[in-house]
Amino acid sequence: MASLESIINAPEPSTNNPETTSPDADSNPNKRRKIGHRTVAADASLNHLHWTSQSEQQIYSTNLLRTLRHVLRRNPSPSTTASKPRQVRYAADRVLAAAAKGRTRWSRAILSSPPPFNNRRMLHKKAPAARKKVTGLRSMRNGMEKKKLPAVERKTRVLSRLVPGCRKLSFPNLLEEATDYISALEMQVRAMTALAELLAGGGSPSGLAGESLS
Repeated sequence: MASLESIINAPEPSTNNPETTSPDADSNPNKRRKIGHRTVAADASLNHLHWTSQSEQQIYSTNLLRTLRHVLRRNPSPSTTASKPRQVRYAADRVLAAAAKGRTRWSRAILSSPPPFNNRRMLHKKAPAARKKVTGLRSMRNGMEKKKLPAVERKTRVLSRLVPGCRKLSFPNLLEEATDYISALEMQVRAMTALAELLAGGGSPSGLAGESLS
């Protein structure tokens, strides 16, 4: 039987968590990379569920209809008919970006962008048109340089231009933003389709019951 002195002087058992003291837990970059990939995949999955939720689509459809009603009431004159498609598109995109609640770069870029149908902005856009002849050679050089890029890099550049606010993102972050943006656009298409059915007199589609543009 052990003496009392030997029990008192015996070393205390280690209480450290083996996961935190393991030399591989923090020093192994491969493990950190795997954890990072799992986190990105989990975030993408949650974002997809967010945009495919029936309640989220109903909220977006209701807010979109209210915004479109406000746009039509604000510009009832026939002189603004030409700009109404752009106004509708702009309103739909802003409501969609607001539904993202600032979680993504593309949504923040849309919310911070000015209206594309602003008359002053349109005038400023038309002014540099005469310079196209002078810069024609430069544009040809740029086109030749782009052809020299690898196919993956060219497609990445195209994708970065399609997703708002993502031109300078790294490839993994660009894919994450693009995945979320596509899911959001799919929900927008469903809502706009339901709205088109409502305007065509095809009854009250789901999520828009009792709503109208009048």
